[in-house]
Amino acid sequence: MSRRSAAFVAPSDILDPTSKAGKKEAKALLSTLQDDIASFRHAKFPPDILQQVRDMPIFSGNLAEVQAYQDEWQPLITRAMAFYPSAYLPPEHLPLPASLEIPQFVYHVQRLHLTKTRAKESKSFGSVGALVDKCGEYSDAHVARMQDVFDKDDDARLVAHREFIDLRAYVFCVNQKGELLEPERLRFYRTGLIIHALPNFKIVDSRQTPRKRRNDAYKDPIADNGVWKIYKKK
Repeated sequence: MSRRSAAFVAPSDILDPTSKAGKKEAKALLSTLQDDIASFRHAKFPPDILQQVRDMPIFSGNLAEVQAYQDEWQPLITRAMAFYPSAYLPPEHLPLPASLEIPQFVYHVQRLHLTKTRAKESKSFGSVGALVDKCGEYSDAHVARMQDVFDKDDDARLVAHREFIDLRAYVFCVNQKGELLEPERLRFYRTGLIIHALPNFKIVDSRQTPRKRRNDAYKDPIADNGVWKIYKKK
């Protein structure tokens, strides 16, 4: 699963963020921000002052080039931080949500390791109706099998799994002492990744040899619509 993102907080200039009107105003402001990001991204991404890394939405440049490009994004990043004030702050350093599609900026990068991993998305449900609403239609026989789980146990939960190929970048940075730090694992495909590449920057591309998926505790699905496989939660 993707690294968690910073928590949403209604902007401080909304008088009563817990009220119906306040929630509606916060939603409208966030929607406006998302529209502005989409418009800016259409005009400014990919960046014309940076070099693309392989065929990926990853772009590299020197310090001045990367800082200049981040400066162009900064007004939108600042607006996003009003909704996600804990983003990038210690101790967790959680990012802005990928759904905003704001590029991730990383500085002092010495090495980049690209990987491809077999992974799965997971969702949990307390009713067949909610599951079908999110995961799509199932045959009558599979719906009956899912409903039977709830008929036998009021506290039961169903788990839906969807397999996908997960692209990741392991980013190795150097600190002020010139020491190579532990890599940061980033999912970048939706947002894009902008890196300040140090001299002798190196790329390791392991996408042609996907890592094996870890053993799954869930086997023998009770329902499968070709996209989502359904299991009784253990």
